Amino acid sequence: MRRTISIVVFLVLILALVPVASAAPPQVWTILGNHVVLPGETLFCIGRAYGVDPWAIATQNHIVNVNLIYPGVTLEIPDVPATLPPGPVCPPQFGPTPTPTPVPPSEPISCGTCTCAQFHTIVTGETLMAIALKYGVNMWTIAHCNCIYNLHYIRIGDALCIP
Repeated sequence: MRRTISIVVFLVLILALVPVASAAPPQVWTILGNHVVLPGETLFCIGRAYGVDPWAIATQNHIVNVNLIYPGVTLEIPDVPATLPPGPVCPPQFGPTPTPTPVPPSEPISCGTCTCAQFHTIVTGETLMAIALKYGVNMWTIAHCNCIYNLHYIRIGDALCIP
């Protein structure tokens, strides 16, 4: 009995003296706005569009691999200014309104170049047909605007452009 009490007292002392590991506090940045990733965009071209550090965009949005982002995902753009080396610049989706470049009627509209009236985040159990009915938009139009080639494959959490 005395031995058990000695062991318990010893363990309590050890636990009291061992520092507790704490998680680092999360980064707190002002969010400039949201950007929906379009096909072909990278964190670096998005960073150049807003003059923001792409690593900060990755951190803010819990992106582990900065080379792997998916079209339709909505990113929060933090206010972390950075000067980036020259390269492709994505069209900004907020801030000073960019002048739209109209597509001549003779050219077909390419995948993902639609004007979005709103965005819809896919939740469990939704189908493209159900989303199309909800917004009164043709299912194939939504698929075309979001570069969806398989109408039966949409991912939960992705943001769809609704024209």
